[in-house]
Amino acid sequence: MEQERKKRRENVAAGIVGALIGSLAGVICTLVIGQLGYVASVSGLVMAVGALKGYEALGGRLSKKGAVISCVLILAMTWLAHRLTWAMALSAELEANVFECFRAVPALLEAGVLEGPAYWGDLAMLYLFTLLGAVPTILGGLRSADLPDLPQGTAVPGGPGEGGADAMFYPGSVAWMRPLRLSSALSMFVGLVPAVALMFASAAGGTPLTLTLSAMGCLISAVVMMCLALPKIQLCNQSMTLMARSGGTVWKVTLPMLNAADTYRFTTKTGAIRAIRWETLSEGEREQLKVSVRRAIALLSSGQVMPGSALSMAVLPLTGLRIDRETPWAWKGVYSAGGGREKKISIPKAFQGFAPAPGLEPVQNPVPARWGLLGLAAALAAVLGLAGAGLGLRLDGGFAHGAPGPAPSPTAVQTAEPTPTPTPDPQALFHVASELGYELTAVGYIKAPEGMFGGEAYVDAHVPYSGEPVYLEDGYAIRSAAHGMEVTVKVVESGGNAADVVEQAYEQLADAGTDFYEDGVYESHYFQEYDIAVKQVTYFEEDRTKVRVAVLYADYKQDGYYLSASIVYQPERMDGDYPALLAELSDAYGLSLPEIEPMDQG
Repeated sequence: MEQERKKRRENVAAGIVGALIGSLAGVICTLVIGQLGYVASVSGLVMAVGALKGYEALGGRLSKKGAVISCVLILAMTWLAHRLTWAMALSAELEANVFECFRAVPALLEAGVLEGPAYWGDLAMLYLFTLLGAVPTILGGLRSADLPDLPQGTAVPGGPGEGGADAMFYPGSVAWMRPLRLSSALSMFVGLVPAVALMFASAAGGTPLTLTLSAMGCLISAVVMMCLALPKIQLCNQSMTLMARSGGTVWKVTLPMLNAADTYRFTTKTGAIRAIRWETLSEGEREQLKVSVRRAIALLSSGQVMPGSALSMAVLPLTGLRIDRETPWAWKGVYSAGGGREKKISIPKAFQGFAPAPGLEPVQNPVPARWGLLGLAAALAAVLGLAGAGLGLRLDGGFAHGAPGPAPSPTAVQTAEPTPTPTPDPQALFHVASELGYELTAVGYIKAPEGMFGGEAYVDAHVPYSGEPVYLEDGYAIRSAAHGMEVTVKVVESGGNAADVVEQAYEQLADAGTDFYEDGVYESHYFQEYDIAVKQVTYFEEDRTKVRVAVLYADYKQDGYYLSASIVYQPERMDGDYPALLAELSDAYGLSLPEIEPMDQG
């Protein structure tokens, strides 16, 4: 008896070690699946189940405290596994140290080397599968942890042959608890549905960071609601028990546990597919169940079965039961657990005609639903989802939309009470974009329009590296030329799309009196999915002695603002570095820039 009681006692320190060991199995699974080239999201199931079962195995049982500790560890280890997976992929690609790549992930995300939508979407899916694995494991663990200790010295009037003869039975009705179960279960999915929708929308494009963080907010709301709804669902699960009253004592009978005892078996059903409960038993099985319960009460009351045995947990006397509070769904109180201890208990109102103590009104009708949980879930999902979206918008603005140079990032976000800081010198920050693997392409910083980020900020622009970049329009545009290529970049506001921005740039050339080659002006190409547009034009300079080919480019940034670039070929200035520069500019702008042969136009 004492050995069984110790086995069921919770050891938090050992449980944490078990959860850590189990979560490490999930980390290894994530890394292995990721290295095989598959999406590692499903490994979140292994992470959740491994950590929770590990806690239960070494900790003795999974209590609410253990579930919370395990969930915190699961969240941290899932994040670690995800980042390690990407670090290992980067290490193989860049032939660099894994730990260096691990530390560099945030900088590479900010620089645009890693695709933000893919990274954050992968993490969100990993957390989603982790949640799917954690919910049933926590439910099962807490259900087994709720089996209370048998109080010592329990006795009711009557000898071994008489105890339990006067027992009255109150079978639980699952249907009576269904309104509470349905409303509680639905509340857990209120935040999960928009989280999944936002994750798919984030993967499709648009403003991925904003949508991803909004999805994470909704996912967090689903986890919070899961913690709030689990006790209600556990209460509903107790409706599968049977309550009995004998000799003034209330007994709680767990049908599957009683049926597992060979000499007390009352049905051939195993409960492997469908739980054993009163409603699924035939009349003959119900009568046999009553006989088994009466015999168990008689043996337990006479002391012939020792406390702590399997039978004493299957047929449990609630000695000294005292009800402290009543709700529309349950009675809450305590009973004697032996040794002067008291244990809390919640008895669902699923037993028709039953009242746990004198003076209480017996149950006559099914319990009402708790639709307030759905309202709370919707409000929580809205608040956390909007908070995530707001954070995403701030981060989008703070990243300056591109790769920062080796010097400190020039982005400066103005606050309500700005601290005076020296204005960054864009000329000093102009540098070769070696962090992106370029040797001939530079990063230059230009001022962002005031309405773009709500304060003073800078946007990076990729141009040919030269010793004399020209800042135009008071620093809101940059122009640089080298090796036969000249690029001008600025940020413009438009109420239309990228195609409108490109046409506007073409019209500005026309208004400036540009001498176009009529057969060299092509239609604009608009890529709606990415809101990017390109237009190629050919024109003459210096009394038609110089030929110029220009690629007009526009790319959506945010809130109606577009990056507008003019990439101009100067054939007479092309040298041996021209092909390499052309390849770098094609990569920087994500274009297949045409290759034009150098020519002597002198």
